[in-house]
Amino acid sequence: MTPLKKYIWLVDTVMRAGETGLTLEQIADKWDHDETMYEEGPFAKRSFHRHRNEIDDLFSIKIESYSNGSEHRYRIADGARKEYFSRWMLDSIAANRILADCKDTAQFISLESCNDTALPVLLQALKEQRMVKFQYHPFWSDRTSNLFNFQPHALKMFERRWYLIGHYAPSKPHLTYGLDRITDCRLQDDHYERDPNFDLDDMFDGVYGIDRGRSESKDTEIPIEEVWLKVDPYQANYLRSLKLHSSQYEIGEKDGYPIFSLRVRPTYDFKQKLLSLGSSVEVLKPASLRKLMRQEIATMMTKYPKDDE
Repeated sequence: MTPLKKYIWLVDTVMRAGETGLTLEQIADKWDHDETMYEEGPFAKRSFHRHRNEIDDLFSIKIESYSNGSEHRYRIADGARKEYFSRWMLDSIAANRILADCKDTAQFISLESCNDTALPVLLQALKEQRMVKFQYHPFWSDRTSNLFNFQPHALKMFERRWYLIGHYAPSKPHLTYGLDRITDCRLQDDHYERDPNFDLDDMFDGVYGIDRGRSESKDTEIPIEEVWLKVDPYQANYLRSLKLHSSQYEIGEKDGYPIFSLRVRPTYDFKQKLLSLGSSVEVLKPASLRKLMRQEIATMMTKYPKDDE
């Protein structure tokens, strides 16, 4: 059984118990009476605490201990970071629980799938700080690359795609590979030291999606800019309920249209997202992004000439 399945079982089991949680003995009893889990061996207290730490490190889901006066119990912490992936994992567990417990309901639930066959291997590599080797099939080339001695430092999900972030040596830049383009991913025997200066939040500061962006003239990241969006009132409801970026906030209205401010890097991913929203969103500033949007829309118009009518 992969570590990921153990993590999901543990989060699911504790989450089912709600605010009251479970004692260690109750968790052990559920493990030992679950045929699939017991095949992995009897419940071990030491492994439980190790899994707790790994779940917190990898998914920002904290299984906290507390005392109700007479015994210690474990529950999902209210203060756990509710970032997108944490929420996605919990929601996925809840949906899978419904599918497992109520098979008659399964036909009424539609889940989006993603290609994540390499995910369990990479989770183990992150945990054990082991190098990996894999084949990579980039979209922009017919050539397949055989890559070795890659040091995984993080995993990031964006629009149903997983991405691997890491490097080949501390002196080398961090690279990003899409898991949907990775095949034959395997652990290597060699270990590596995780870069103590690596900070995933800092790496993606101001980034929408996975593309950190590079300026065309210099080998530097596209700088963060303040972006104002004038949004159709109906579309604004969607942006309020699910922000485009953590920096987003509403600053007022113009002609009855809500205005949102974001501090982001105007990268390809961000531009594509704005285009996907169509005429419901207008970029007010910066002028450089308005120009890029206008140029892209003009190019799109050439795909639909009037003589088609």
